[in-house]
Amino acid sequence: MNQASIRRFIFTLITGYLAIFGIQQIPYEFPNQWAVLIPVLIVVYIITVWLDGVFFKDNEPPEKPPAAMKKAKNKKSSKKPNGFGDS
Repeated sequence: MNQASIRRFIFTLITGYLAIFGIQQIPYEFPNQWAVLIPVLIVVYIITVWLDGVFFKDNEPPEKPPAAMKKAKNKKSSKKPNGFGDS
């Protein structure tokens, strides 16, 4: 596991615990508590991944286009088109 995965895992554990604690503090008795906790934990994970991207966006390497695309952009046509129908 790399450093970003460990950091995101710990961040998710902390925010997930706070979400579960917050749900249990609501003075309402849920007939099925898991029906509430599962969507809350999914939302917590989505928010955690988003916040991790906001705070630690410098850890991601920039994407480089494939070499084939670079070569295609650099090639120039040796023929000059004269007009319609000329090949």
